[in-house]
Amino acid sequence: MTYVIGDVHGMLAPLKTLLAKLPQDASVVFVGDLIDRGAYSAEVVELVRQKGYQCVLGNHEATFIRFFQDYFEGMGYEALMQKWAMWLNANGGKETLQSYGFWENPTPSPAVLERIRDDMEWMERLPLYLELDAIHPSGLPVVVSHSNITSVWHLRDVPDTYEHFKDIATRTRDLTCRDIGIINIYGHTPTPTLHYHPRCINVDTGCCYDKEGFGRLTAYGVEKGEFYDTKK
Repeated sequence: MTYVIGDVHGMLAPLKTLLAKLPQDASVVFVGDLIDRGAYSAEVVELVRQKGYQCVLGNHEATFIRFFQDYFEGMGYEALMQKWAMWLNANGGKETLQSYGFWENPTPSPAVLERIRDDMEWMERLPLYLELDAIHPSGLPVVVSHSNITSVWHLRDVPDTYEHFKDIATRTRDLTCRDIGIINIYGHTPTPTLHYHPRCINVDTGCCYDKEGFGRLTAYGVEKGEFYDTKK
């Protein structure tokens, strides 16, 4: 059985709670944004990697990559803090750096840097989408991405449009579902109630947000078309 889990955003306890509800032999796929906002981003990445779960690239992983590319290419700590202030202070980057032991630490240890570089290189290998082998009740192919890609699915193999495809696949807030012959399971845009369409399923229910209607981590069981979350 295959389960697709929404944006975790560093929330380790809800992730463990949800995984405990799934079969031990479950095939688990994540829609990206494992990191930022919550306090345990490094630990979430560690769990996903150790278990060998599949994951697509989210916009928060993409930002993590660019931040540490700057660092490993020689940008100084203070310059990094200034350039990436929006990510750090408004989008949860500070919490991620704290979880890795990098925050307010201009001279991190070799062990810290090795862990960061290894996770960064893993994130660089994450695909923009995954076509699953799981059989959906509709009989249609199932594609997992971070954002809704039904508007650009026809461009996936067109080299000249890669950057546009990547931008839509990781950042669009468009929840409009186009019937293009696939089931697209995605996240990125948190909704207080499941934004479900027979062809497009948003599994981001705002796990990291403590406000009414949010605060749940959700999984979608592909073969049975069923939802599971941390509030049930």
